[in-house]
Amino acid sequence: MAMDKDDLSELNAIFKDMGGVDKVEDYTNNFENLPDGNYIGEIEKFETKNSKSSGKPMAVITIAVEDGKKEFKYLMLAGEDLKSTQTAVARAVTQLKKLGVEGVELGDFLDGAEKLVGTRVNMTIKTTTSKAGKEFRNVDLELA
Repeated sequence: MAMDKDDLSELNAIFKDMGGVDKVEDYTNNFENLPDGNYIGEIEKFETKNSKSSGKPMAVITIAVEDGKKEFKYLMLAGEDLKSTQTAVARAVTQLKKLGVEGVELGDFLDGAEKLVGTRVNMTIKTTTSKAGKEFRNVDLELA
């Protein structure tokens, strides 16, 4: 079924108010973060991809919580150098082990994480501020 003209007209007006094609990217992350606290959620998706900002490999766990809201746990898999890459991999594997994923190689953990879809988790969100004043959102997951 095609969209009716009134709907398209309304959406075109919204798009124009957003600034059109030149400003559309400003709205790609236009959602409210969940406040800091503890939540029960369900893993909805696990995927590996390259970071939009750094181009480096990462994994993303999407967690569905109440009222259709979602939270994302980002697991970086590479850093700027060997030491930061080792730290990133260690953090990712540690998080996946907390969710019951087992393995010998990194690929085992990533493959196992795909099977977590549908798993209920306890999620703790805590925002911290660095000495430079930048905020970081820490999302920790454990089996519910």
